[in-house]
Amino acid sequence: MTDINCLLAGLARLLVPVLLLIFWHKRTGVRIFPAIAAFLVCLPVFTIAGLIRTGFTQNDLLSFCLKQGLLYGIFEEGSKYLALRFLLSSYDDRRDAVTYGIGHGAFESFSGGIACINLISTGRAAPGILPVNLFTAVEGAAFAIALTVLIFYGIQTGRSKIMLPVAIFLHFISNATTTLYSFSTPIVVIKSTVITAGICYAAYRCFLKLRGES
Repeated sequence: MTDINCLLAGLARLLVPVLLLIFWHKRTGVRIFPAIAAFLVCLPVFTIAGLIRTGFTQNDLLSFCLKQGLLYGIFEEGSKYLALRFLLSSYDDRRDAVTYGIGHGAFESFSGGIACINLISTGRAAPGILPVNLFTAVEGAAFAIALTVLIFYGIQTGRSKIMLPVAIFLHFISNATTTLYSFSTPIVVIKSTVITAGICYAAYRCFLKLRGES
């Protein structure tokens, strides 16, 4: 049963972003290239960040969590800003920001999905691997999209000096606390739900304000 759960968990992580992109495209007719661009941009970004992270020692857990959170906050949200501001400057519809966020989340979900599938027949998978990864797939997509919308809002309204640091800080807080409380799944789920819900609400408000900008 655990091997089946590993497979289902992996498929959930792999398919949720794809299904979300298909739904978003069908619902809005939005262009899908920003999602592809985001996925490709993430490859060097996560590779470089991962190499830097290997130099962090875990002797002091709190210090490690803070440094990792700041590292990925800067790299991930900074790459979104650069891509949306310069690489995809012609994709200036507010819906394009959502599409880019889906692509960014898909990259993270892809690696998680492969990790789950690789646990098949190893006997090392946790009993709750399926619900945890199903939650992570949905929450991770919402988190990536919401922060992308905040950054896009900053670009379109000339407030990037405020919105980019805010996005980096929110990413930092979420990442650092997830790592710090990784020993307790319930705490991580509650924490992630509360933080992501708040960010999604802020992003939704910004999305509505961009109606006249797009």
